[in-house]
Amino acid sequence: MDRQIERLRIEEDNYYVQDVRRFEAYKDMIQEEVQEDKRECFEFAYNMSYAKIGAHRDSRSGGTIHRTLGQIFINTFQGKMAEFALYRYLKNHQIDVKKPDVTEYGLGKWDSFDLECQGKYFAVKSTKFYGNLLLLETKDWSDNGEYVPNSSSGTVKYDYIVLVRLKPDGEELMRQNRLLYQREDEVPDDIKELLMEKICGEEWSYDFPGFIYHSELVKAIEERCVIPQNAMLNGKTKMDADNYYFQAGNMHPMREIYIRNINEKIDERASLRLKRKCPNCGKTLVLRHGPYSWFWGCEGYFGRPRCEYKETLRD
Repeated sequence: MDRQIERLRIEEDNYYVQDVRRFEAYKDMIQEEVQEDKRECFEFAYNMSYAKIGAHRDSRSGGTIHRTLGQIFINTFQGKMAEFALYRYLKNHQIDVKKPDVTEYGLGKWDSFDLECQGKYFAVKSTKFYGNLLLLETKDWSDNGEYVPNSSSGTVKYDYIVLVRLKPDGEELMRQNRLLYQREDEVPDDIKELLMEKICGEEWSYDFPGFIYHSELVKAIEERCVIPQNAMLNGKTKMDADNYYFQAGNMHPMREIYIRNINEKIDERASLRLKRKCPNCGKTLVLRHGPYSWFWGCEGYFGRPRCEYKETLRD
């Protein structure tokens, strides 16, 4: 069942978040993997900005602000870090998924989805660790919740839209080091080494406030849940473009991607649940109810050879 969309509190041109979710760093991170992902995201972001091997647009859909190389770099770095965060989350839950694409496309070209898993498509959105809104530029989405930039080719419908929060605040790090707003003629020759030290050298963490289904995006569009261009968000941030919104505290918890609500008799979204793989034999893990509680068991339990792998259902 779709979530009832909770509205922001509006006072004249000010929009205030009501339904928040506290940042809790994901605890199952493996530091070696984080370091590996961080280096890969750094090289991708650098090549898509300062190195100009690939290119990103310098303004948002419907926006008026043109981004500097520093802004493009850090936005790209954090966006790709968010994709790798979701990738690691799924892998940690024994869900097979391909790594995020780090192909460096030219201007006007991009990958048509952030992650694909078992025939389901993910859009991943990143925000700062204190952020509590999933924001989607209205000009990017049709009334049917299809991604307009992909309308001529590629994936237009995403089954899940996931919000990932990153800590520290990358833009603030860039600002503190006077790298965020530099003009191209002000960029030093050793910019890559500076960024490697000041950005890649930081200890990064992330969390997952949740996700929404495609049907809930359509609902937000139908109900015009929009923060308009030039409105003030939480009395501090001026919006550069019209955005659909969903509050973090109103989103589905991540576990719903692969497990149904055990308190409901019928799983209305059974076709959308991702399948987990048994780490022992590679067959599918299924949810079962034992004498005292629910647990994960291998579908090979009744097979030949028999697989007796099981694990407790965690909250």
